[in-house]
Amino acid sequence: MMIDRFKELVEQARKILVITHVGPDPDAFTSLLLMGTTLKANYPDKQVMMSSEEQTGDLSPLSGYQDIQLQRLEKAVDDFEPELIIMVDSMNFKRCTRKDADAVSKKVKDRGIKTVIIDHHEPVAVEDNDVYINNDGPAAVQEVYELLFHQIKLKKPQGYAMTTMLGLYSDSGGFINKNSRFNDTMDLAKELTAAGANLEEVNNLLNRHSLDEMSAIGELSRNLTFEDDYNYSYISDEFTKSWENEGKDFEELKLAVSTFVNQYIRNVGERRWGFVLYKDLAAGDSIYGASFRSISGAKNVAEIAKLLGGGGHIPAAGAKFTADSAHDALERVKSAIASS
Repeated sequence: MMIDRFKELVEQARKILVITHVGPDPDAFTSLLLMGTTLKANYPDKQVMMSSEEQTGDLSPLSGYQDIQLQRLEKAVDDFEPELIIMVDSMNFKRCTRKDADAVSKKVKDRGIKTVIIDHHEPVAVEDNDVYINNDGPAAVQEVYELLFHQIKLKKPQGYAMTTMLGLYSDSGGFINKNSRFNDTMDLAKELTAAGANLEEVNNLLNRHSLDEMSAIGELSRNLTFEDDYNYSYISDEFTKSWENEGKDFEELKLAVSTFVNQYIRNVGERRWGFVLYKDLAAGDSIYGASFRSISGAKNVAEIAKLLGGGGHIPAAGAKFTADSAHDALERVKSAIASS
């Protein structure tokens, strides 16, 4: 049984590395935090490192946040020398590093490092692993919580309720996204509220915006376009270049994209799905990202994302690909939509 095998691997390992995907959203970071802080609280004799190549917004009020190491994945594997890697909110190393996936995969295999994957996305290109856990929850943090506390019954660390609630609230769209495990999610939300999680504080933490973010949201509002049955918007190359020249933080541009695609793209006019396109400055000069959202039942956007080399869920998916310009990238996305 996967649960017993997971516990066995944790108990056998002296060094445990917990990682998540690049371009992390709040669910990725809260899953990372919940797993890492729980293992530290329950196994004080082990070395546990939480590592991510990138960060997301300002989640510093969450307990244990300052212990997350921001570094390249290959460096973490080389320097820390883990015996066990636990990957959360992702299914392969290509999602967890910008450049080092093949090198990391080879080192993990050559060194006999055990690998656990805890995810909730469509199982596409799943990395070779020793344990794979995916119960189709609306958030990875719910998968982590149920594994650690409902199934293994470990001791809960400080701040667990707020950490879990933030990830759960974020990835469930504020508990409005349709999911086959909706009742389980609401039961967990009730459990977390009883333990002290404050939804008002969660909402405030997730919806604080800088002036730079607001300027990017303004760019997306200006570029909002209506097709027959969907909406889309994009960050122009000119706006991106200006952003770079002014030395602004790319993380804030990504946060603006996330806000717009989650709150607006499927809620304008009669259209119930759409996408946002942006140049991914962290990935390279010619890499563009497309983020899709749909009201449940309106469109399976995961199918479109797969055609672009990405993936995700039926109502929420994304992809990154190479293009010469934002115009070319838009045409590629539209072509994928037409083929879906």
